Amino acid sequence: MNTQQRDFLKIISAALTNQPPDFQGYQLAEDWKRLHKISSEQKLSPMIYDQLYCLQVFQKAPASLQQKWMGEALAAAGKQVVQAESFASVCDQLAGQGIRYAVLKGISCKVWYPKPELRPSGDEDILIDLKDAAKCDEILRSLHYDCEEEFSQINLRETRELHYIARDMSLYLEVHLNAIGQENERNRKLNVLFEHSLEHTEEVQFEGRSFSVLEPTLQMIQVFAHFYRHFYEQGAGIRQMLDILLGLQKTGDRIDWQTFRTFLKDLKAEKLFAAMMNTGIDYFHMDLGMVPEEFIQKKVRPEMMLDDMFAGGIYGHGEDQERKLSGFLAMEVDTGKNRWMEILFPSPVKLRDRYPRLHTKPYLYPYFIIRRWLELFLEYGSGREKRKLLKKRLDIAEARRKVLKYYR
Repeated sequence: MNTQQRDFLKIISAALTNQPPDFQGYQLAEDWKRLHKISSEQKLSPMIYDQLYCLQVFQKAPASLQQKWMGEALAAAGKQVVQAESFASVCDQLAGQGIRYAVLKGISCKVWYPKPELRPSGDEDILIDLKDAAKCDEILRSLHYDCEEEFSQINLRETRELHYIARDMSLYLEVHLNAIGQENERNRKLNVLFEHSLEHTEEVQFEGRSFSVLEPTLQMIQVFAHFYRHFYEQGAGIRQMLDILLGLQKTGDRIDWQTFRTFLKDLKAEKLFAAMMNTGIDYFHMDLGMVPEEFIQKKVRPEMMLDDMFAGGIYGHGEDQERKLSGFLAMEVDTGKNRWMEILFPSPVKLRDRYPRLHTKPYLYPYFIIRRWLELFLEYGSGREKRKLLKKRLDIAEARRKVLKYYR
């Protein structure tokens, strides 16, 4: 980690522990710009600005950067207010018409933060029963939301989520029909845990409004599984890890740790979870005494994980968007499947994300496989620059493979 990355972690620690940040500032404008870039890539710019703006050393930052940072923080806060109000109205309408739901991520994680308004989210997510999908679609359309998919043509049983956007652009909503996804056999088995989850939801308060969330054990399983999926695809970020650590602080005394232990073991993620715990204790100075000691393995160091998070940003979108191939090598580590078979012959479920017509015309799978080969050839197949791009992406993927193997 470089100086700005270490300072970023120190500032987060101060925000979480309500202590003055151990931060001396910088003399060079470029160093301030690097810190700002990190906070933006990790989607924690409002939290970092909230810690910095009152410090005398922040006056050393270029005036234009101070203004830009403040503008971003205020804009994010304003967006969250509008988004939360729109989301609350949707949830009230669904509940009022007999549709059970649970908030996933987003607001269900915000409430764990010391200052929830400083944890921005780009969209909101809910989990509903598959049998309620048609009624939910009808309600959302009546509220002036448009579905990005052609609802009548979707195979709902094989779909993870539907995507809706408010016509006034106040909210982007993902409606999940299962909690984990169905990309592989492991995820399909994990979904069994959630079959009756909507019968045991709890209420949380945010901005004076009530929202339904999963009970603590299932909520932590869902949040960690979401982190794990991104970590093994193109990457996960610091904020996603913070959601887990703060959730453990707030709900750890009510988590069924035997169930959670089995979940981690089946996922082969015990070392990854231990690395998170060590980040919380060693870097954020958090009290994680509510987590049983057996989950904390001090010999599992988090630095490789943190370096990967900083390099990739919150969803692996850093490194100039060059992590496109890392998911295939990650899958080789995660499932043992051959990377080239996955590149050349991805499953119909995965291919639907790239070619939505497969939702309604699954018999076109061979056509889209051939089309994918052609697109891969056009992207990488000929020319010096394309070969350099392919080598760069494969090198990044190979570096990530080493990280993933360490935490297995």
